[in-house]
Amino acid sequence: MKKFTVLLCLLLTLYGCSDDATSTFSNREHVYCAFDVLRADVLFNVMGNYGQFASIRKRAMEGKTQIELVSSTGLKGYYPVDQLSNNFGLGLGGLIVGTSNFGEALCYDLACPICDRSDRRLTLTADGHAKCAKCGVSYDLNNYGVIYQVPENAQLSTRRGLYRYRINFNGQIVNAYN
Repeated sequence: MKKFTVLLCLLLTLYGCSDDATSTFSNREHVYCAFDVLRADVLFNVMGNYGQFASIRKRAMEGKTQIELVSSTGLKGYYPVDQLSNNFGLGLGGLIVGTSNFGEALCYDLACPICDRSDRRLTLTADGHAKCAKCGVSYDLNNYGVIYQVPENAQLSTRRGLYRYRINFNGQIVNAYN
């Protein structure tokens, strides 16, 4: 009986105390990038101001790849592409990075998780939300990407928040990864 009790305690410790934090982050798409905010005004502004976010995505323009940055306040810019940044993994539809109203650096996938397609990107709003033009669902960027609003009579196959990625910000370098 004593051995059984020790074994039971060991099993409960191993399986009962799992790290729930790992399940809140997505491994669905490859994400790895490191942006120097001093090289991009858009990133400098959103990472330094609470409640602001920016979309980051690769775009082919004039025969070459560009990394386009668009803030929730409408500021637009480009990140200089070099050999390292050309190989960045930016998720399914791109990334959303920013600083919540509480000062926490956050990163999400730019693609709508309900539509689940790379071409169904979200539009950022100045009030800290992101909205899908196709399904109409809005997400709260300041509250870990939870669904904020669903249109009336919406026939959604699934309901889930934004795909979230790990992020570090040391005051100069924004590093998103999974």
